[in-house]
Amino acid sequence: MENIEKIKDVGEVITDKITITSKGNNIDIKSLVTHTVIYEDIFSNVMTGHVVIQDALSLITHLPLSGLETITFAFRSPGFKSVISRTFYISSVDERQLGEKEQAYAIHFISTEALQDNVTTIGKKLKGKTDDLITKIFNEHLKQKKNLVVTERHVSDTVLVSPSWSPLKIINWICNRSYTKTPNVLFFEGNKNFYLSSVNNLMTQKPYGVYSFVPTTSTSVYKDLASKYNNITKISPIDFIDVFKGQDYGYYASSLITHDITLKEYKEFTWNHHTELAKLSNRGTQVFPRDVPKNSNTHRTVRTKQYKMFDETPDPYYEKWAMQRNSFMYEAQNLRFVIEVPGKTDIEVGKTIECVIPKSTGKDNSGNATYSDYLDPYLSGKYLITSIRHSFLLNKHEMLLEIMKDSFNKPLG
Repeated sequence: MENIEKIKDVGEVITDKITITSKGNNIDIKSLVTHTVIYEDIFSNVMTGHVVIQDALSLITHLPLSGLETITFAFRSPGFKSVISRTFYISSVDERQLGEKEQAYAIHFISTEALQDNVTTIGKKLKGKTDDLITKIFNEHLKQKKNLVVTERHVSDTVLVSPSWSPLKIINWICNRSYTKTPNVLFFEGNKNFYLSSVNNLMTQKPYGVYSFVPTTSTSVYKDLASKYNNITKISPIDFIDVFKGQDYGYYASSLITHDITLKEYKEFTWNHHTELAKLSNRGTQVFPRDVPKNSNTHRTVRTKQYKMFDETPDPYYEKWAMQRNSFMYEAQNLRFVIEVPGKTDIEVGKTIECVIPKSTGKDNSGNATYSDYLDPYLSGKYLITSIRHSFLLNKHEMLLEIMKDSFNKPLG
C-alpha cells in the first residue's frame, strides 16, 4: 500500500467517472448515482452489477434509455495504484418509482463481452488442446479491451463440431472436459482480466493479504488504518460439513460406466477422493476423515462414446475427468462463507487470502498458551476468493468476499 497517510478513513473511495454513452454522447451521471454494486465470481463467465439513480433531470426520458447505451465506471482507493475501471452494457432498467419532482430507478449492466456472446454463434469444427481452443475462441469472438490470462497449460485435447453454439457455451463445454493436474478448470472474469485456470492452480498462489477477525466482545482495537484494512468486520453463518450431501453428490466416492457403441463394449471405473487427493503435493489435510462412510456404487454415471467412429475421432477419456470434476467442483463450493471487509480497488476475484480466526473459547490463564493455541485450526488458514460484491455508497467502498478452502491445517480425525 502506497501513501497510506493520504487516506482519511478505511474503505474510502474516489469516484473518478460514472458516465452513460448514448449515440456517441457521454453523459456524466456521477451526481445522480446513490449506490453502485459490481459483482465478480469465478463461477460466472462475466461481471454484472447495478446502479441506483435518483433522477431529478428526467434523464431516462431525455436520452432516452433504449437498449443501445453503455455505462462506464472508474473507482480508485486513495493510496493504491490499481483502479477498477470498466465499461458495461446496460441490460435493463427496473424498480422505477415516480415522484413529483424526481424519480428513482435501478440500471442493471453486464460485461460488453456478454452482449457480444449473446448475438454470436459458431458452427464449425474445433480440434486441439483445450486451452488453445478456448484462447482462440476468446480472441476471435469475444476479446475487446480485456486480455485472457491462461495460468497453466492443459493436458487435455478435444474435438467438437459446434451446432451453432455461442462462444461462452462452447468455452464452458470445453472447460468441463479440460484437465491439468485436476479437472476443475474455470473461465471467469475479474475486474482486471479474463482468466482460464483450474481451482487447484488458483489455490497455489501466494496470499494477497492477511485478514483477521476480531469478535465484537474483544478488547483489541485496530488503531492504524493499515490494520483496519485487514479487519474482517462480519462473518456470515458457516455451513461446515454435510456428510449426506457429499455422499449423494459423489464427492467422497463414485463410479463411472463408459459404453462404446462403436466397439460394443463397456468399462467401469471408480473414484476415491481421499486416495486421489494424496497425489497432489500442494494440498493440506483432507477436509473429511479417511473413514467417512462411502460407497462408489451409490453415485454411478453412464457415459456413451463412439471411439474412432471416424479416423480422427479421439477417445474422450471420460475416466480422466468426469468423476474427478464432479468431486472437485463440489469441494470448491462446499466449505465457503462470506466475510465483510473494507473495500480496496486492487483486489480481484481468484486471488487467495490468509484468514486469522480465533477460537470461541475463554482466555487461557495458564501462561503456557502460544499464538496458534488461540486460533481456530479449521477456520483459520488459506482461502480462495470465489466472488466479490463491491458496494460503492457515496465515498465508501465495502466488499463482501465469498471465500472457500479445500483443506485444513489440522486433521478432522
